[in-house]
Amino acid sequence: MISAYYLCHGLWTVIPHQIEENFKDMVDCGYTAVAMTYSESEMRYARRTFEILIKLAKKQGLKCLVIPSRLGGRFAGAPLMPSVWLSIHPEYSLPCPGWMPVACLEAKEFREWAKDFMGILIKDYDLAGIIWDEPKGVSVISKHPETIAKFGKEPTEKHMHDSFVEFIGMINDHCLSIKPKLSNTLFAQKTDPEYFTSKVAEVKGIEYFGYDGNFAMQSYYHEKPFPEKYSLDSVWERTEKECKNAGKKTFALVENMLMPNSSIPMYEKNFENYLKTHKPDHLSVYYYAHNNEDPEAVHKVTKKLMKKYLR
Repeated sequence: MISAYYLCHGLWTVIPHQIEENFKDMVDCGYTAVAMTYSESEMRYARRTFEILIKLAKKQGLKCLVIPSRLGGRFAGAPLMPSVWLSIHPEYSLPCPGWMPVACLEAKEFREWAKDFMGILIKDYDLAGIIWDEPKGVSVISKHPETIAKFGKEPTEKHMHDSFVEFIGMINDHCLSIKPKLSNTLFAQKTDPEYFTSKVAEVKGIEYFGYDGNFAMQSYYHEKPFPEKYSLDSVWERTEKECKNAGKKTFALVENMLMPNSSIPMYEKNFENYLKTHKPDHLSVYYYAHNNEDPEAVHKVTKKLMKKYLR
């Protein structure tokens, strides 16, 4: 499977013929699926928008995957924003140093809300699968009463890792109970403890497991480019090992974002080398990734390499 990572948050002004052009271009690139973000904001204000996206994508023969984004701050995906649910239920909020607050995973109320949220997504839309994007706050220790009741007075980081693995298993089982044929993917970060990643790779019902990463120096605006994130090829050995041990297929996400023009040659060289030597079972590539200095130039390189190596 080759999926276009399509961060669709913010499509408040919906122009269907322009969106249809995007999907036609994805097919021309060689994508077989499109992965679209869906946050708490979309659940409130973009229900019809998401339905339009799915209909237009399927019209072009693309499988539709959903990226459930943020959800109590416990996953990544677009947009970069605090959880709406947590702002209404601050009693279940945990501080996450250097990041936004995250929800207590042991709280029954959060679990039921998350199940309801995903139930609506699976029941109301014609989806072929889910991509669980970067679990967040995996080591944040909760002292919520329900956490203490489960793990004792002094929960450890490993308790939190085990709890997150169990939570993902629970929510994934719930989705599959509604639609058993969903093809589900989960990817983590290289910085996550291997204790956590090795266990979460084993979650029942996850078909593909892996990591994201980039191929070039990055910058947010006009500052000097720097290595914002690890290279994708640096996690391939770990991906293969964890997938082999868990009996899962491999996944990799190319984050070709935040690139100044000076980084495009590096991106082209490293992405081409990756495609020559690595064969993920599910490869996902950002489609017109955000905050590139020249989005068309990045897309031109991506499309050229995809046509060369992924046909």
